[in-house]
Amino acid sequence: MKSLKQNSTTATGFQEVYPYQFFLELPVPRYQVRSSPSSWGDDYKTCLGKFQSPIDIREKDVTTVSFTQLEFSNVNNSHTAYMTNNGHTVMIQSFDPNAPLISGGPINDTYVFQQLHFHWGQNDNLGSEDLINNHSFSMELHAVFWKKDYGSSEAALKHDDGLTVLGYLYQATDKSNPVFDSITWQIPDITGVGSNITINDTSVLSKLIAPDLASAQNYFTYRGSLTTPPCLEIVQWIDFVQPQYISHEQLAAFRIIQSTDGTNLTHNFRPVQPLDGRIVYRNNVTTESTSASSTVMSGTVSTTTVSKQTTSSTAKATKESEATTITVPEQSNSENSMDTFVVMLGIIFLLPHQ
Repeated sequence: MKSLKQNSTTATGFQEVYPYQFFLELPVPRYQVRSSPSSWGDDYKTCLGKFQSPIDIREKDVTTVSFTQLEFSNVNNSHTAYMTNNGHTVMIQSFDPNAPLISGGPINDTYVFQQLHFHWGQNDNLGSEDLINNHSFSMELHAVFWKKDYGSSEAALKHDDGLTVLGYLYQATDKSNPVFDSITWQIPDITGVGSNITINDTSVLSKLIAPDLASAQNYFTYRGSLTTPPCLEIVQWIDFVQPQYISHEQLAAFRIIQSTDGTNLTHNFRPVQPLDGRIVYRNNVTTESTSASSTVMSGTVSTTTVSKQTTSSTAKATKESEATTITVPEQSNSENSMDTFVVMLGIIFLLPHQ
């Protein structure tokens, strides 16, 4: 097994400490950790940039376009996967040469799987990093991919289109999700910082990265950053719209791992950041094509109609998901009502002056 590097830091208060640098195994210096994300900008000016992540995605403000189909390759192959507690999250990696690949959609170029990890909160009412209509989900999975043209994940970090991160939202329910059985069953073996094990299930990457290839065409996408210092703004985010489910007991298993300060890692998410005028796109998954001329990083918006997958695995996943349906909260009507009230008030004051 390849050695998993672990740098030592101290944590005071905020428990998520620079996970991407540990995840990508970069030759970075050892950082002194500040107590809150609000102070990261004191040491890393990039954390004060205008393309920071995560964000609150308001559906009433998104722009709907049609991208070419988001393609997954090597996902259904068996992969030996390793699960690690790096003191900041539960991370899953695979060093197989036939790593999963993604292309198309808002990126078009080919990106190579590096690792996936999880974000959760101190209770089941929060935990996701990106929000939808100001709603936080119980957990968020991030699958990190680097651009193949750059040759390595380290080189990819030097380019503004170096990374693509797929975001999967999970809502806690009473029903157990069988996808997490092999993970939560083995989490007690990695409670200590730096510990790692081989996951018994060689199909775990397939289940986590592409659980339903049809719904994988239904996503939001925007340009953003790493959610930890140095907060590099090199990420094309692809957040899948349809939440999945995880049981309360399964989610609780993640909170038993230890952080770098020796306490239980009860939460590890960054608060949302200002949108600062960025456009959030939503892929149009209807049969009609939408004409658009925008570009998102290296991916060109296309009028190509997205075709849904009809494989047996997709049908099975769809059938299972129907048993536990998680809905995305709609935009609050109070905001629309307030807009209407303001317009009416303006008319009342303006009429005497006409």
